[in-house]
Amino acid sequence: METEVKATVFMEIETGEKDAGRAPLSAEFGYAAADPFAVTMTFYCEGDEVTRWRLDRDLLAEGCGRPAGAGDVRVAPTSDPARGDGVRIELLGTPGPAGRAQAVLHAAASDLTAFLAATHGIVRPGEEQVSLDELDELLDGVDQDESTYGEHAA
Repeated sequence: METEVKATVFMEIETGEKDAGRAPLSAEFGYAAADPFAVTMTFYCEGDEVTRWRLDRDLLAEGCGRPAGAGDVRVAPTSDPARGDGVRIELLGTPGPAGRAQAVLHAAASDLTAFLAATHGIVRPGEEQVSLDELDELLDGVDQDESTYGEHAA
């Protein structure tokens, strides 16, 4: 039985330009039965990992159908005649000297729902379990120095 799934999801990031300019990017989405509540979204630049976000799997699934999230991650469905049905993911970074970093990403709804369906094939929603020993191992394994800008969790 599979215990992990990964998928490359092609997205667009809002550039902040007038009239909602967007630039293409991709992220590797990952899910593992060992961490059943989280989806990992990893971004690369020129082959190097730039940043990684750990998202709540239920939040991502809920956001594909209706607006969800109130903290550092907000997810909502979108519809655009030119782009079709999509999902908007807003990520708020740690406040710093220049203010709070923000990224707004757009992905095709079909790509995210296909990835989520694959995760549900590994661990069905509501059947997630983590023992205290496994939780200790997961927390010990989180290394903030793995990427240039660290790992974010929401």
